[in-house]
Amino acid sequence: MEKKLYPFRFAPVVREKDWGSETTLIADLGETDSESLEGWLGGNTLSELMQICLERLVGETSFDYYGTQFPIAVRLLDVRSGGRLSLRLNPDDETAEQRYDAFGRTALWYVADAGDDALVWTGFKKDVEAEEFYRRCVDGSVEQLLHATKPRRGDVFRIDPGMVHAAKGRLRIVEISEASDLFFRLHDWGAGKELHLEEAFDLLNFQAWDKSLLTRTDGGNEATQKLISIPQMEVTLFRLGNPVHVFQEESESFLLYTCVAGSALLQLPSAGDDAQYTLHAGEAILVPEEVEEFFLIPSHADTILLETMIPRHG
Repeated sequence: MEKKLYPFRFAPVVREKDWGSETTLIADLGETDSESLEGWLGGNTLSELMQICLERLVGETSFDYYGTQFPIAVRLLDVRSGGRLSLRLNPDDETAEQRYDAFGRTALWYVADAGDDALVWTGFKKDVEAEEFYRRCVDGSVEQLLHATKPRRGDVFRIDPGMVHAAKGRLRIVEISEASDLFFRLHDWGAGKELHLEEAFDLLNFQAWDKSLLTRTDGGNEATQKLISIPQMEVTLFRLGNPVHVFQEESESFLLYTCVAGSALLQLPSAGDDAQYTLHAGEAILVPEEVEEFFLIPSHADTILLETMIPRHG
């Protein structure tokens, strides 16, 4: 008799950066391959689970379009006070596949915490000429062109391919993206890192930033709020004030929960301690498509979860 799959928690991978630290909560990215922590499949990496379980883990839609690579990566970006993320852009899926045999990288940034010195740059204040952007990247004055937002907790930025973006100051960002490490660094604020300005120049979107790409969720009253719904991923915010009974028989997708505030208990219908999984802020858990139902129970009054799935195509 084939053993049933169960929710997977993975060992975080922390990498120190000159601007702070990057913690990978879940990813199947070759060098970064998340390791399962428990159960009869404990110790297997995410790529190994994909080989072993295939569509039982991710569902038919994901398997049909993404094959045996898990399609989503979740990272925590902890920027220290005084730190700066390089100015960068992500490629689209078509370009990434044609030039680099990789996925593109549409991403969502959820601001879990922000200090008084924090800024997020997304796109441009107004339409920009290519020549001016190039010149200002070279002479170090590019910040004058960038659209800046003073972020607050609960802000959600959609980072589309081709959009320049960066951040500075004390800031914790939960990044949910396509499974890709591919990005291009355009300016590094004098840090001396390798730049890819010429390589990425034809991918840049020089139009003014679209304010619809920012969602402010603080003060919201809805139990659920759709943050992004595109073919690559669908992310929904859950304000978990009461227990929720989740059925996923018709989703044809895994469900990935990232806790951004408070804590929660994921409870399977079967009895026993092995049917309960805790989820604290800054942690993620992967519920396989094969798990048909479960409960999400808040352990804290202000618990917020981000639910990620792959929507049906066509």
